[in-house]
Amino acid sequence: MAVIICCFVLATGYIAYVIAQRQTALQKFARYNDSWAVSQTVSEYLRLQNNLYGFLANPQRVTRDDLRLRMDLMLGRLELLKQGNLGAFIGDRPESHELVKRLTTVLSDLDSRIDTLEPSDVEPILETMSVLDGPLTTLASSSVAYDVEVVDNAHSEVRELHTIFTALAAGLILCGVALILLLNRHNNLLHRAHKETRGLTDELRSATLELQANNARLEHDAYHDALTELPNRSLFRKELNERLTSVDAGTSIILLLDLDGFKDINDTLGHDVGDALLQAVATRLSSMREDADIVCRLGGDEFAFITSARDEEDALSFAEKVILQISKPYNLGELEIKIGTCVGIAVSSDVTTADELFKRADLALYESKRLGPGRISVFQPHMQQQLAEKRSFEADLQTALQNNEMEVYYQPQMFTKTREICGFEALLRWTHPVRGKVPPSEFIPVAERTGLIHSLGKWAMDVACQEAKTWKGNLKIAINLSPIQFHSTSLVQNVVDALDKSGLDASRLELEITESVLLNKSDDTIETLEKLKNVGIKIAMDDFGTGYSSLGNLRGVPFDKIKIDQAFLRDVATDTDALAIVEFVVGMAKSLRMTTIAEGIETEEQFECMTRLGCDQMQGYLIGRPAPAEKLSAFRR
Repeated sequence: MAVIICCFVLATGYIAYVIAQRQTALQKFARYNDSWAVSQTVSEYLRLQNNLYGFLANPQRVTRDDLRLRMDLMLGRLELLKQGNLGAFIGDRPESHELVKRLTTVLSDLDSRIDTLEPSDVEPILETMSVLDGPLTTLASSSVAYDVEVVDNAHSEVRELHTIFTALAAGLILCGVALILLLNRHNNLLHRAHKETRGLTDELRSATLELQANNARLEHDAYHDALTELPNRSLFRKELNERLTSVDAGTSIILLLDLDGFKDINDTLGHDVGDALLQAVATRLSSMREDADIVCRLGGDEFAFITSARDEEDALSFAEKVILQISKPYNLGELEIKIGTCVGIAVSSDVTTADELFKRADLALYESKRLGPGRISVFQPHMQQQLAEKRSFEADLQTALQNNEMEVYYQPQMFTKTREICGFEALLRWTHPVRGKVPPSEFIPVAERTGLIHSLGKWAMDVACQEAKTWKGNLKIAINLSPIQFHSTSLVQNVVDALDKSGLDASRLELEITESVLLNKSDDTIETLEKLKNVGIKIAMDDFGTGYSSLGNLRGVPFDKIKIDQAFLRDVATDTDALAIVEFVVGMAKSLRMTTIAEGIETEEQFECMTRLGCDQMQGYLIGRPAPAEKLSAFRR
């Protein structure tokens, strides 16, 4: 009896040991996540390169926001390479460790430059990144090979443990039968042995259920957004493709939306507040699932619905509910945040692929954002034509300088008291061989959006300074600066280069900046203005009174001149309110020892009125219309 009982005790202990070993072997199967993480890192790295190529080819299609999103994903993947088992795996291999350090250096450099990245900066970055393509692929292959070896070994261990366990269980059963036959008086002990066996089975079942739960969790993570727990782009696209390709598929309607001003909230209040806001928005959108089959977060601040709407009218009604729901204030801690959205709608009446339906919804969303906050647009065929026209317009603008289609016109400015010409304002003009004369109001915003304003502005400044150098006396040249140009790191150097190449005295150059440049009036803005003043040029505030101006902006900012916007001068001779405003501006400028110039003077009444008010200079059609350089021969030496 003592020997048999001891054998059972030893067997029970050995079973516990076998179970522990088996659990250890099962845990090794999780190792496959490492090779998946490395493969995903390589994929994200290649996607980042593709986005950079896209940004180089067409900055409008692939924007800095797209690059920032892809960059954030890549940095997240890079962190995984430094943690846990995968970090240990890489750390044990000097070549892999060195590769990760090089990759970190490349990405850190790109991350620091991405917000000001220009297409011209991309090629050297891509050359640096392409050097790592091969080593990264080798790292992924090594990780997969290593994981395969680990999984194979784990399988072998499991099979061996299973054999031992089976043999041990068979031995226990035989011992149990022998014990029943030989020691019938000890039924209680035999019953206890059976209970232990059942406990072992329960533990095995629990391990199996846990493994199934892990698989389910992995599948959930693959198809859901980590921040909001909403379905992600992959699940949304999968669901939409299944609907569009289903034999019984009806009409599918999707709504695409993004948050108005979300980037400003992220930049001013921080990413923690931005993440909390996205979670709050996701909660509200999830509460509307009774009117939608699925809602997902596509990425960033972009969300989408597949609606259960029967037709376009129902979809419009649902979109209005979405806008109303999102526009309600959000209380995040001590902050109350208000945000809006626009919605683009696409109907799959003649669409069979998710990509095409997404493109249509995106075009509709673009149209909504063009119309203004809180607007809804349904895709119409003409939107594709507008997109094609927009791209054609941008392409023509890209080649306008090379094709000599750009020209600088000059509008005279006059001293009020003597009616003598004191200078000219340089104005950029575009004459397209097919489109004809394109107004600046059409091509300047496009140039600012695409970044072409930098090359156009530099060219115009060089040409205007060279022309001004040929004028008699001390006639000044005034050049408009776009806010985009003003915030360029090369602005001051461009001004110095233009003066050096032309030989123009710096005191004859006057730069006009709009009031939007002074929004928030940061230290960088003041520093740039002071650097320009140190060059010796004059600085004027353009269109005073129509933008973000305030008396505080004039204090501490080195302006030499205030340009009164023509919106106030149009009725200055007949409207007492307009007259009072202009009189106040002129008086304030005199107190601040600044020159005043009135633009848009078209009648003698306006001229006489501004003369009485004491305005120093005039500009407008009454003085002279903009003209090309060849019309200025009377002013040349």
